[in-house]
Amino acid sequence: MKHRSILLFLILISFQLAATEKVFVRFHDRFKRFAPSDFPDCSIIGYEKIPRSSFWAVKTSNNPDSIGCFKQNDIIKTAHKDTFLDIEYKQTDPLIHRQWNLKNTGQVGIAGEDSSVIEAWHYIKELGFYPGENVLVGVIDDAFDLHHPDMEGKYLTGLDLIDGTEYPFIKKNEPHGTCVAGIIAAVYNNGIGIAGGCPGCYIVPVRASDKIGRTSEMVKAFNYLLDRGVHVISNSWGPADRSGPVEMPEVLQEIIHYARTEERDGKGVVIFFAAGNGDESISDPASYDGFAANPDVISVGAVNASGIRSVYSDFGEDLDFVAPSSDISDGYMWDPYVPDVTMDGIWTTDARAHFGYTQGDYMASFGGTSSSAPLAAAIAGLLISLYPDLTRDELYEVFKESADKVSPLDAGYDENGHSLFYGYGRLNALRAVEILCDEKECKGGLPEVTEEAYPAYPDEFESESPDIEYPDETMIPEKISGCTITIL
Repeated sequence: MKHRSILLFLILISFQLAATEKVFVRFHDRFKRFAPSDFPDCSIIGYEKIPRSSFWAVKTSNNPDSIGCFKQNDIIKTAHKDTFLDIEYKQTDPLIHRQWNLKNTGQVGIAGEDSSVIEAWHYIKELGFYPGENVLVGVIDDAFDLHHPDMEGKYLTGLDLIDGTEYPFIKKNEPHGTCVAGIIAAVYNNGIGIAGGCPGCYIVPVRASDKIGRTSEMVKAFNYLLDRGVHVISNSWGPADRSGPVEMPEVLQEIIHYARTEERDGKGVVIFFAAGNGDESISDPASYDGFAANPDVISVGAVNASGIRSVYSDFGEDLDFVAPSSDISDGYMWDPYVPDVTMDGIWTTDARAHFGYTQGDYMASFGGTSSSAPLAAAIAGLLISLYPDLTRDELYEVFKESADKVSPLDAGYDENGHSLFYGYGRLNALRAVEILCDEKECKGGLPEVTEEAYPAYPDEFESESPDIEYPDETMIPEKISGCTITIL
């Protein structure tokens, strides 16, 4: 009987926990505090103020109409549930090689059709600086191979939304974030693999996997990165392609607006979103993407190695810029897992062993707007490292002034220099740093990053992850492998 009572008690507790739900509420301006006594019938069991917003997150228990209960009270301005968005990481899996996106010498497409990143490095080095030094880039993605040999010293302490720890390591089929992070900050000139567009940048990783679709997890991820003091945030995810119109949750809109206008002592954090891979308008009411189209973020589409919009890349009045990425055969429905119809792939780091797209250290064919957005974030890192007082809006204007007006015959650039299909053009890192340093005094000066990074593989990796099991010995990550390249 005693054991049965304990069992019934545990079942009751489990039922109560399962029956809870979270509601986001906002008061009319004249009310400044939350008092549960104002809502005696709403089954409130907890509440907290959400930083950088006017919303409160209220937990209720087993109330069939908690939204209606709150809305009946005239002190409430807005109330909505903790919704879950069917998100999609903007990825691809074709097969091509070499980093033509940084410098295209004709190895893929047309020579010169790139974002002039390597030339920008040379310019920065001539000024006496290391490209992107001490810039913190937050990356929200599925997961990260924190001990990749070509990312040694680049991953600072992060957040795992799945496990609730500070170790956002890849634990299942989540290879996307490792590829994104490599495009931004893979180690330069270390004798192995590839180089990131901002080799002096550090990554603050947030492992979100499929949890990022929930509003409360989005809020947690962005507020964590803002608390960490990042300069840039890169997001290669968004609403599933061809899923109809989707609004960004109001609470996240407020946090992102706060980030743009108040963070970095008012200079603002620069937030990028991948435009999407559905060949649809992010601005049209029928396919509206409230994430990429948000006025406080910078949306980035894809352009191929010939300077032409990738056929899958989303477009619209709210598209800001394009950056180099893969393409697919014209007329073929976008599918990230059909390598035989894909071209112009991007080299980047891959999660090793059975965690990655391949069973090596590198991915030769990453793409989609997932590749464009982190390259844009990397270029932003180069500018901020040169002039730390650069505001988010000043950076945007430099991007506009320096962007290449690619494909001018069919782009349809308007009198303001904007195209529905190319935004203000393809990002040009060299021209951007030249314009910045002509207008401002490029003297660097970001505080040195002294925080310890996650340790390098293999010794510390093994001790940090004793629970990792590989199917067989052929899948155990090697200490060093992949392709060595020379930056000219």
